[in-house]
Amino acid sequence: MGTDKKQGWKTTEFWLNAVGLVAGLIMGSGAFGDSQWTQLVGGIIAAVCGTSYTVGRSMVKGREALGAAHVEGEVVKKSQPPKQF
Repeated sequence: MGTDKKQGWKTTEFWLNAVGLVAGLIMGSGAFGDSQWTQLVGGIIAAVCGTSYTVGRSMVKGREALGAAHVEGEVVKKSQPPKQF
């Protein structure tokens, strides 16, 4: 895994979720028929796609923030002289 970071909209994860979200919205709108089940499933698909992308990106951003905090903490430790007891 490389260290190159992509913007969210440039990732495959974003585009797969966008396609799923649009497909779910189309199904939920009744374009595939007036069945309540089709509309319900479409709404569920749209909700799951939107939620999964948001949770996934939040986890990535959280890990990046923790990594940055760890690195900054190491820099501070190295710049301070050791404590004398």
